[in-house]
Amino acid sequence: MLNKVSSKLAKRIADGSERRKEAVYTYGIEIILSTMIGISSILIVSGLLHEFKLGVIFLLVFAPLRVFTGGYHAVTYFRCFLISNISYLFLLLFNNIIYTKLPLEIWLILLVLSSYYIAIHAPVVNENQPIGENKKSRCKIMARNILNINVFAALFLSAVDKEIMGMMVLSICLVAVFMLITDKPKFLLYTKKGVIGL
Repeated sequence: MLNKVSSKLAKRIADGSERRKEAVYTYGIEIILSTMIGISSILIVSGLLHEFKLGVIFLLVFAPLRVFTGGYHAVTYFRCFLISNISYLFLLLFNNIIYTKLPLEIWLILLVLSSYYIAIHAPVVNENQPIGENKKSRCKIMARNILNINVFAALFLSAVDKEIMGMMVLSICLVAVFMLITDKPKFLLYTKKGVIGL
C-alpha cells in the first residue's frame, strides 16, 4: 500500500519526465512516509500511555544516532514499523520498572559501554546498503558528535530527572544493539563468549 501511494505521488511530481526519476521519487516518498508513520505511531502510543515526554526523548536520541550509526535494517517497511514500535514499548516498560531501582553507577556503566561501542564501531555498514569511504568517515564524525551531545545531556539529567536520563541511556543502548546485531563477526564472538557490550 505504501508503495502504491508513493508511486502515485511520484508520478504527479515527475509529471511525465524520465522513468528513472519516477523510481527515485517513489523510493524517496516511501522513506519519508514510512518515517512519518513510525514517528507518529510512537508519539500516539506515548500520548495514550501518558508518557509523551519519554516518546519525544526516545525519538530525539534514537533517530539522529541511528541515521549515522547504521546497523540492522528490516527487510520491509512494515517490519521496520513493528520493530521500532516494539523496541520503543519494551524500552518504555523497562525504564518505568527500573529507573528508580537501578543505582546511578549502573546507569553510567551502561552509558559508557554503549557509547564506547558506538564511538568505536560506527557506522556499521549493512550489506544491503553499502557506502563509500568518504560517507563512512562523515557518518563516523556525525555519530560521535550526536553521541557526545546525548552523553552530556544524560549526565546532566542524572542529577535533574532520572526517568528521562534512563530513557536516554536505554535509547543509546538500543542503537548499540542494532549495530552489534549487524556486525556479525563481533556478534558471534560476543555471543559465543557470553560477553555483552564491547
